[in-house]
Amino acid sequence: MSTVAAARPPRMLARLVWPVVLAALLVAMGMDTRFLSGKEVSAINPAAFNAKDFAAAQYPKIVSAVEAKAVDLKEVATAVAADPAAAGKKYGNVAGTDKYAIPVRFTGKVTETDAGLLTVDVAGLPKGSVVRVAVGQAANGTALRDVPGTLKFKDFQNQTDYQQVANELKAKMLAEVAGKVDASAVRGKNASVVAVYVTNTGPEGSFLVTPVKVEVAG
Repeated sequence: MSTVAAARPPRMLARLVWPVVLAALLVAMGMDTRFLSGKEVSAINPAAFNAKDFAAAQYPKIVSAVEAKAVDLKEVATAVAADPAAAGKKYGNVAGTDKYAIPVRFTGKVTETDAGLLTVDVAGLPKGSVVRVAVGQAANGTALRDVPGTLKFKDFQNQTDYQQVANELKAKMLAEVAGKVDASAVRGKNASVVAVYVTNTGPEGSFLVTPVKVEVAG
């Protein structure tokens, strides 16, 4: 009987000690907990990527870069006819396997308007050259994305974001440039164009360009 009685105090002591230990643990956890503000939470968990907003911010920079670096199409066409890869490296930036996006400028007479394309007769190009300005769905959004050489795939989380930026840049150009060109009224008039040409994207002598600026005389 004395043995049972002797065992009781430790049990009673344990019942008293555990609540104290638990309370101390909760206090310690509370002291180690940091409560974040809404702004801090947003910084840790940034908002999902918005391609439309990103493209809207980048588009003016791309237009400025193309206008500043645009080379006369006659010079580019001659260089491309001799060596497309060398011409691309000299005048443009990589736009895919064996392709380069090159900023160009030219002036010529609009001879045809069809399916969102303006065919422009540009003097001084190699014989057989055909120049077409895409003012519709044939416009190349990846050309706009790739021409400055600053927007790389590695800077985006995935291929979807990377491609969507190109799509949004195309939409921006269609609204701000192509949408202001009245294809039915420009035939026979002179047009001055600043655009992006991508090498190895059509038959030899074909220059399908995505414009960032189109000015029609008259």
